[in-house]
Amino acid sequence: MRKRMLFLSAKNLQTEDLEREIRQRGILGILLERFNIDLLTYGNGDLEYSTHCGPALVIHRVRKGMNGTIKELCQSNEYSHVFISHSLLGNCINLIKHILPDATIITDAYRSDSDQPVKITFKNMAIHHKLNAARARWNEQRLMNKTGLLLAVSEWDALLFKALSFKNAPKVHVLPHFIDMNQYNDTEPTSKENMIVLHWNMNTTQGKNAFQKFYHTIYPSVKVKVPDVQCFIVGSEVSAEVRRLVKEDESVVITGPLADPGRYIRRAKAFIAPLQEGCGSRSKILESWALKTPVVTSYQGSERLICQNNRNILLAHNTIEFAEKVVRLLEDPKLGSIIADRAHQTLLNHYEANSVKAKVFSLI
Repeated sequence: MRKRMLFLSAKNLQTEDLEREIRQRGILGILLERFNIDLLTYGNGDLEYSTHCGPALVIHRVRKGMNGTIKELCQSNEYSHVFISHSLLGNCINLIKHILPDATIITDAYRSDSDQPVKITFKNMAIHHKLNAARARWNEQRLMNKTGLLLAVSEWDALLFKALSFKNAPKVHVLPHFIDMNQYNDTEPTSKENMIVLHWNMNTTQGKNAFQKFYHTIYPSVKVKVPDVQCFIVGSEVSAEVRRLVKEDESVVITGPLADPGRYIRRAKAFIAPLQEGCGSRSKILESWALKTPVVTSYQGSERLICQNNRNILLAHNTIEFAEKVVRLLEDPKLGSIIADRAHQTLLNHYEANSVKAKVFSLI
């Protein structure tokens, strides 16, 4: 008999942290194979869940605070497990522990670079910042005491959490970003074209800024070296500002909505991953690895992934170096093929959904 789980999502229509959203959607998909789930989320949420997940998933939407709905659901259901987005822990964990003292509480401790209090150091820090850092550390320890399972994105993140509380260290496990290879099962060989692909949400502030930085500081140098290059912006999430910026540039193509963005990524000689946090860079990198297209990104854009510069990815410290690496891939298809094959193997070894799924099931 399938057990029942309460899943509290921090999904918010105002959020620009797409990486967190993509990751939690994948975790939810895995858990639905074992649990009937009540998903509690903000706003309109993700309507595709209701059509693709069937009766195993019931979606409850709230406009403001969650606590009233949490209390109602916990009192009317017997939940064996409760998944709580890490950003919501402080708001609702006490309530859930009070109503469901025997339930196992799981949290995904994914963090963007902008919200990592456990990385704070005290050297040269003003006294009020030291106090805030100490308070954040104490809060993390308090929450870990009440959590049954904490999922970290990487070994480095896991060590940071374990260092907070050696007593709670056994609760911390690494669950990397992952991708379902069944979505990329087209095995037909694809000839690469003199094109680069950008595929991220350019409606958000981070997404727009990332594109503007690429277009103004990197792309001009690429066009000087490879005049016939084409740049494809894949997808429909493109702001009016970005459209105006490239309106007169015939080398830039905005595809609009696509049923299969992968057909463009497969054909490209280079995939440009977002240069900054909040654009979903890791998931886009994994997608390109699945499609055997080499990736160029910044060191920040590749954080928390198992990758090595010039082996399974090309990394750049600055815009000049970034442009040079894009040009290398455009001019040397053999290099691109080698990088892409190694990246694909890295994906199969570490980030394929079935292996991640097995780990999740072993933990719960």
